[in-house]
Amino acid sequence: MKKFLAFFTLFILSLCLVACGGKKEEGHTINLIYSGTSSDQAFNEKLFEDFKAARKAAGDPNTYVIKYIAHGPDKVDSEILDWQSSNAPDVYEAASDKIAILYSKGALAKLPSAYANYIDEEMSEMGKALATLNGEYYNYPYTGDNTYYLQYDKKVFSEEDVKSIESLLAKANELGVKVGYDLETAFWGGAAMFTFGADYQLTYDLDGNLIKTVADFDSDKGLKAAKAIYKIMKDPAWINTSGVPSADSETKAVIAGTWSVQAYKELLGDDYGCAVMPTVTVDGETAHLGCFLGGKFFGVNPQRSAGDSERLQAAHELAKFLSGAACQTKRYEEASIYPCNVNAQNHPAMASDPNVLVLKAQSEFAHVQSAVPDTFWNAPSNLTAGIKDGTYTEANLQEAINNFNTAVKGTTGADE
Repeated sequence: MKKFLAFFTLFILSLCLVACGGKKEEGHTINLIYSGTSSDQAFNEKLFEDFKAARKAAGDPNTYVIKYIAHGPDKVDSEILDWQSSNAPDVYEAASDKIAILYSKGALAKLPSAYANYIDEEMSEMGKALATLNGEYYNYPYTGDNTYYLQYDKKVFSEEDVKSIESLLAKANELGVKVGYDLETAFWGGAAMFTFGADYQLTYDLDGNLIKTVADFDSDKGLKAAKAIYKIMKDPAWINTSGVPSADSETKAVIAGTWSVQAYKELLGDDYGCAVMPTVTVDGETAHLGCFLGGKFFGVNPQRSAGDSERLQAAHELAKFLSGAACQTKRYEEASIYPCNVNAQNHPAMASDPNVLVLKAQSEFAHVQSAVPDTFWNAPSNLTAGIKDGTYTEANLQEAINNFNTAVKGTTGADE
């Protein structure tokens, strides 16, 4: 009932946003609480000052006081236990795969139409996907660079070598070196199952409960993906790793995370190369190996401002501002964080940044890591473990993907 009332209150308050949008004759103080990464507090507080200046320039007579509390985007859902408390945030940072959890807690305000139009107009397709749950926008995305792609030594591999996994592994075998690809971890191996188009679809009720999971990993599309994984894991040049190799390592190319870019550049200097996920060919069909692409968003907590439409509107305005082109540009300039705001993506420095070019190209086929069913994460490990120990062979991969699909659907997909 509390959750229903929170959403009902949000509906009523959303209707008030337009009416409350005009200039006030007399200003007063609006208090907001912001939850973000502790290490980014100084940077974020500078952005708060920019927000206040922008509100003043727009004719807003109010004074904004923004209190900072520290919760990491990956922990905010577990560390904040009461979203109605006096110290709960109005606006907070969250990892993209937390959207369903936060929705179930009643901690995500559905974006009113004016703010939803902003998402439509200024966010990339990937950014829009990060903001979407059940076909509606529930957050303000501000980055989309949590992924992995090929990083390699240009002294060893050419641009032609790295286009396909077959040519990459063939060259590695010829030279007696290794190619790292952490298929035994679900973040990598599970995403490889998306390669030829197999996928899952999730449906939630108004309380945020997952009520239906549809998946087709047991289809021909899933079988081709499993064959690709099998082919790679059985190649002598493959090694299960995602880490940056040491200078004397035999591993000369790795499907490595964006968080490894700086260390890889320090290791290789001018010989550092990067490329989108290689293609793979199975049964005459060629596709890029599947990968997850996640990001972070700003959520607006409607429970904190329940009964105060002006505070709710201010929270939406702050989240919108922080996800805007100017702020996303500053994140790129100061921390090389790739934006999902299309206007920020026009930054001139990005035109010559090879990692940005790879991210942009890869976002065209990557699987957005938004809501992911909990049942998904064990299925890939069981598949790759079976390939590794010989339980699954080329002859019984259909059995493997049947088990994979059943595991992903869990009880919510039992009748599908």
